[in-house]
Amino acid sequence: MANTTMGVRLSEEIQHRLEVLGKARDRTPHYLMKAAIERYLDVEEALEAEHQLVKSRWEKYELTGETVDHEDVKAWAAGLDAGTETL
Repeated sequence: MANTTMGVRLSEEIQHRLEVLGKARDRTPHYLMKAAIERYLDVEEALEAEHQLVKSRWEKYELTGETVDHEDVKAWAAGLDAGTETL
């Protein structure tokens, strides 16, 4: 995949913070910004995937009305704790 350049407007304060941290870590501000964006995307994509999973489960529940009894869930969770059940 080809790399492209994007512009981001940053306040002088944030630019200064990037420079100070970059010097402390022996990294360029560019490296820090790129790492921060990648970390942000990893977190947000995981949250979005979880959101989509919950949404699809809710839609299935609305269609079927199917649920799991609370006592069954408690027994399963206790089995996880005891090592007799798996995810």
